[in-house]
Amino acid sequence: MARRRQPLGKRVRRQAEILWRFRYHFLCAVGALLLWNTVLIKPFKVFVVMVHEVCHATAALMTGGEVIEIHTAWEESGHTLTRGGWSMVIISAGYVGSALIGAALIGAGILPQLQRFLVLLVGAVTMGMTMAFTPVGGPDFLLGIVGGLALVCLAMYSARAGAACAVWLGVMLCLYSVHDFHSDLWLFAEYTDAGILAAYWGLPWLAYPIATLWVWLSLWVMYRAMGVVMKHEPSQS
Repeated sequence: MARRRQPLGKRVRRQAEILWRFRYHFLCAVGALLLWNTVLIKPFKVFVVMVHEVCHATAALMTGGEVIEIHTAWEESGHTLTRGGWSMVIISAGYVGSALIGAALIGAGILPQLQRFLVLLVGAVTMGMTMAFTPVGGPDFLLGIVGGLALVCLAMYSARAGAACAVWLGVMLCLYSVHDFHSDLWLFAEYTDAGILAAYWGLPWLAYPIATLWVWLSLWVMYRAMGVVMKHEPSQS
């Protein structure tokens, strides 16, 4: 039996409900894009790069390696020096890990306490990794401590503050993943994490296929996160 389509008015009302459900996400995205190249957004972009480097470091520790240094520069570059561990996982973790964290922060909106915990976890891990592996005294050390502490405090302060922080950080992580597509696919994939992984395997030509795979994976997890929230829309007309 063919499935009967919903009346036009009901479909329009449903779409309006979805847009209202994601109003904060859209506001954060639009605000970030409008101010993308300003000093107001710069600290958040550098913090996102720091999360990227922390993902590399976390992967190294989880696969039996050690972390020598984490450094993030104001011009939004960074490096994580490691020894041992599973190189494929460590190199992939920065880009893919950032996208997964962003998607998790957005998708966890259906479970406020989980979303709040994720914000606290990101803040605590970033702060701990900074204290352990970033040279003391640099601007990245200060940003890692202050930014991580701010996330922890907001998550502990209230559910509303934690949710707002999760939406903002999740959107920024996802936007920066999209921003990275430009360099990963159109400019110089050979100098990105994809290029490093390809060189590690001794197959430099793999840089673009690897970057393409990461781009697809990142977009997919972001899409799935939005889908999870939409399916759990509280207003089911």
